[in-house]
Amino acid sequence: MIKLEKFDNTDFEKLITWVDNEEMLVQFSGPIFKFPLTTEQLENYVKEENRIPFKVIDTKSKEVIGHAEIYQSEDNLAKLCRILIGEEKYRGKGIGEEIVNLLVHYSFEKLNVEQVELNVYDWNKQAIRCYEKSGFTINPDKLSEIIVQKNIWISINMTVNKTNWKINLKK
Repeated sequence: MIKLEKFDNTDFEKLITWVDNEEMLVQFSGPIFKFPLTTEQLENYVKEENRIPFKVIDTKSKEVIGHAEIYQSEDNLAKLCRILIGEEKYRGKGIGEEIVNLLVHYSFEKLNVEQVELNVYDWNKQAIRCYEKSGFTINPDKLSEIIVQKNIWISINMTVNKTNWKINLKK
């Protein structure tokens, strides 16, 4: 079991230690941060009013184990971003799906948006499966790419609307 709480400056150092190389930073954040991640970058990040950053807490140990964000745009859309299970011992245990479900629930119920989207690199098959379990489907019309250390990474877009999410909940 996990819970989401507001991410703030007391969480910066832990996040910085989790993203210790450029590939991991880009996988986690896309192009918004530059390696190495710094306190200054995170200070600017938390000031952006459309961002709702969270720390992920394991309710049993009370340990901060990850990070997640919702970016709310003006067009009644929420975007899930920067999802990371930073503590390796918690990876591969279904926590990613829990995080996604909490973020989607927050987006539909508290932000009252009609659609939630996210971007994921096409090679990250484990994350794609996680998102599909939460009701997301691939939007084939929205792709982008980025060059990371001379390699091209293709980002695919996935979406879920409120109606389909509610149907998926009942399964």
